Amino acid sequence: MNKSHGFTKENLLRSLPPGLANDPRMVALAEAIAGLLVQQKEETGRLSIYPQIGKLDEALLDILAHDFKVDWWDSDYTLTEKRRTLQTSWQVHKTLGTKAAVQKAITAIFPNTTIEEWFEYGGQPYHFRLSIELGGEHLDREKQARVLERVSYYKNLRSHLDSVSYATKFDTVPFGNHRTAAFWLKTAGFDLRFL
Repeated sequence: MNKSHGFTKENLLRSLPPGLANDPRMVALAEAIAGLLVQQKEETGRLSIYPQIGKLDEALLDILAHDFKVDWWDSDYTLTEKRRTLQTSWQVHKTLGTKAAVQKAITAIFPNTTIEEWFEYGGQPYHFRLSIELGGEHLDREKQARVLERVSYYKNLRSHLDSVSYATKFDTVPFGNHRTAAFWLKTAGFDLRFL
């Protein structure tokens, strides 16, 4: 690790505000505290939350979502969705109302999501559409509703969702040299594609 970015006494003292750095008593106090903190490096590391999200239990994730003001949180999320949502929550807060925020929010549910803006597919101005590849993810009405809720929450007010396409792969009986079949199922504005 680069010494200028490590957890050292010198780096802690470097963060002392200029107004306090000119007071010899404050510098002496800061040196004493920094020395103690560096000695307790292992204990201090336990206080970091973001790196631990993948290890925390579900009840604590619910508490953290409230503390971090993750307004789009749903306690019915799966454990994996909760972890993904918390890990990206600060990025979503920072980019709320943008394509990036919608992308982060939907990838917490379905990691393989693509957003196409109107100019990329010849749609009406300020419209967009989602393409979601399910991979091994399970699709049900609740997850479809969550996708729509998140899009509504994260997008800017002038943007409109044209469609959501869900794609998945499945094996079929052999047909010639091919083992996969492709077809579309379209209902109520949603496309479900099997590849």
